[in-house]
Amino acid sequence: MNEPIHPVQLEALKRATPAQKLEAVAALYDTGIRLRMAGLRMTHPDWPDERLEHEARRSLRHAGT
Repeated sequence: MNEPIHPVQLEALKRATPAQKLEAVAALYDTGIRLRMAGLRMTHPDWPDERLEHEARRSLRHAGT
């Protein structure tokens, strides 16, 4: 999981504007929400999308605690 950053990726990150970096972080967060929702859907197929999203956001918000 702790793979070194490829030099090409590192250069792209260095050249990115703050707005581009923020956009990339937001896209990764959205992907994390969708992945967590998919996992929750497997264990709770009866939950509506709104609840899945709420629980996915809650679990990611508390992931580091």
